[in-house]
Amino acid sequence: MKIRIAVIIFCIALMLVVTSVIDSFNHSDTDTPEKADVIIMLGGGDAGRMEKAAELYHAGYADYVMITPEREDIYAQSREFALELGIAEDAIIEEYKATSTYTNAVESLKIMDDYSFDSALVVTSDYHLKRSKMIYDRVSDGDYDLKYIAALGADGQAWNDRADWDRAWFSEFYKLWGYRLGLYNFIDEPDEG
Repeated sequence: MKIRIAVIIFCIALMLVVTSVIDSFNHSDTDTPEKADVIIMLGGGDAGRMEKAAELYHAGYADYVMITPEREDIYAQSREFALELGIAEDAIIEEYKATSTYTNAVESLKIMDDYSFDSALVVTSDYHLKRSKMIYDRVSDGDYDLKYIAALGADGQAWNDRADWDRAWFSEFYKLWGYRLGLYNFIDEPDEG
């Protein structure tokens, strides 16, 4: 009897692990862009994120592009790069405090409140889309109309076609589980100031 229960528990655990691993390969469930108040470009990754934000801006999907966080020392997420891509200077909104996807969400949604924005296109790398969507949906609690847009790498490749696909997959796999378990609440608390 004890062996039967142990086998059943093992099989259930194995099914959960297999399902989790299979699900972890589905990162790029991108939305169709719609007109929004602002395009939020999440820092990190490569130049593909800013290039996608600029593409959406030039296509008229929003009048503003928020860079979170804006960092002059990282060209791919700098005001300078945004200007080079043709985003108007007065259309750039800079956020400086974010240190993680969680604080990207907290800080960018605060700025949306400051500007009385109700909708946004959140642009991030294809491999990072699932975690970004999860945390933005948690933090926003349905108060905003958010669409999530996947950006390919600067080389135009999807995450699973790149040479380092396994590193990107593993990094997102464990970070996604950390976020699902709410560990961001303990690791990276936003500044109250």
